[in-house]
Formats: sequence, C-alpha cells, structure tokens
Amino acid sequence: MNKSIIAGAIALALGTVATSASAVVISVTGMNFPGLSAASGVADTSTMGTTFGGTFFSQPWTATTLVAYTTTAPNTWAGTSPQGAYSYNFTMTAGQVAFGTYFDWSGNNGIPVLAIFNADGSAGPGVPMQTPPFPGQAPSFQGTVAVPVPAAVWLFGSGMLGLVGIARRRKAA
Repeated sequence: MNKSIIAGAIALALGTVATSASAVVISVTGMNFPGLSAASGVADTSTMGTTFGGTFFSQPWTATTLVAYTTTAPNTWAGTSPQGAYSYNFTMTAGQVAFGTYFDWSGNNGIPVLAIFNADGSAGPGVPMQTPPFPGQAPSFQGTVAVPVPAAVWLFGSGMLGLVGIARRRKAA
C-alpha cells in the first residue's frame, strides 16, 4: 500500500476531527463569587437542561443550562425569569463558550446567570447579574472545555491501523 495514500487518509481523518465536532463539553470546576463558592458538574452545548452546582454560603445551589453560545460575534441572551426581566449583551473572545443558566439557591429559583468559560480552564470573565438576589455581582466560572471526537473518526483510525498491519504483513511475505 502506498505510504502517501495512508498519510493522506490520516490527514483527512485529523481534519475531520477539527471540522465536524460540534458539541462542546465543559467539566465545571469552580465558581468565583464574593464569598467564594465551589462548583462541579458538566455543561454541554448539545444537551440543554444539564445541571452543575455546588455550595454557596453553606447553601446548595444548582444551575440548569438553557442556552449555549460558541461564536465570538455579539450575542444577546434575554427573557423573563421568576426573578424578573434580564438582557445580557456580550461578546466572547476566541476559545470561550457561554451558557445562559438559571440558578436555584436558598429558596430563590430561576436566577438568570450568564456563565462564560475560558478554554484553558482559567476563570472566565464575570458578567454582572441583573436580577435579585445579587444584582451587580459578577460570578466567574472555570472549567475544562473539551470538544469530543466523533465516533466515526475512531472507527476510521482503527481501520487504517488494520490496513497498515496487512500491508506490512504482505511486504514481509
């Protein structure tokens, strides 16, 4: 088997990884807020309604993801929650992803919070909250952002390894 064909096929497979993966999964590792807070869980751009949470002032909290943003163009997340009307206008830098979330904490349900994550795991920029119970406070979030590799790429890669093995066996014989 020609080595250039194998190299071309591998390059094609690696190109597929970069262009066809659409979901962004974040392992949430922290929330920085006046008074500090821990966070854990997963946020996923392909599965809205997933939750993450932690403890804040000795009270448990959870956040339910409602919408995700992955483009750096100006974005708007607006609506009305049990806490009141909100409208977040924001622009992200390359490598950031944002989630519009509703927090439930200490009897307060549906607190709209915009969570922006940096791809390198450092705390994303805090966005001031617009509704009670913490208007003007800007929690920032950190986590590890990963773009999952499609299953087809793994199957293609294992098939290519098999073909390389067959070619080496034929060459040896």
